[in-house]
Amino acid sequence: MEHVWSKIDELRAEFELLQVDRAPIDVFTFLEVDLRLDPIPFDDLVAKYRVEAAIKADFSGIYLDAEQYALMEKGPEWKLNRLRFTVAHELAHYFLHQDLPQAAHFASLPDFAKWTTNYGGRKYTAEQEANEFAGRLLVPETRLGELFDEFADEAERLMPNFMDSGQFRDKFAERVAPRFGVNAPVIAIRLDRDGIWPAS
Repeated sequence: MEHVWSKIDELRAEFELLQVDRAPIDVFTFLEVDLRLDPIPFDDLVAKYRVEAAIKADFSGIYLDAEQYALMEKGPEWKLNRLRFTVAHELAHYFLHQDLPQAAHFASLPDFAKWTTNYGGRKYTAEQEANEFAGRLLVPETRLGELFDEFADEAERLMPNFMDSGQFRDKFAERVAPRFGVNAPVIAIRLDRDGIWPAS
């Protein structure tokens, strides 16, 4: 995933909104203002295509399930966090996978949606890269490491072998998730992926 991390570093250097100290990263403003991509509400996107969002075949915008799109203004925090991750995931396709589809071959969203079920044979790789991009973008490794160090100082005094406790790890994930505007499972994955506190 080195190429994914390098791309994120490149984007952080280019766009102020993506700086490590700007967490939670405002992917919605980044999408519309910095990239000038259109968020396009699409009725029943989840029901029809089993996705909450999808990048347009020509990469000019992102379809969002209309019900999910309404959450950009208000809604339960956990759903907004999920939407933030979903948009970051689609941005990964924008930055990493423009070489995959050929826009001229897709006359409609249904055509493109069918193609994305396999991404021309690269479905697994493309989705793994997009998830890694979204997680690393929204949860900068350096900031998560700093928060872990602060927590570890306190936890060490309470329980010297706290690193072996899945319960302590879960509590940490729940505690810091709001700082990044994500749900706790995203933090747990980052703790693993970035080698900060791997699950035992």
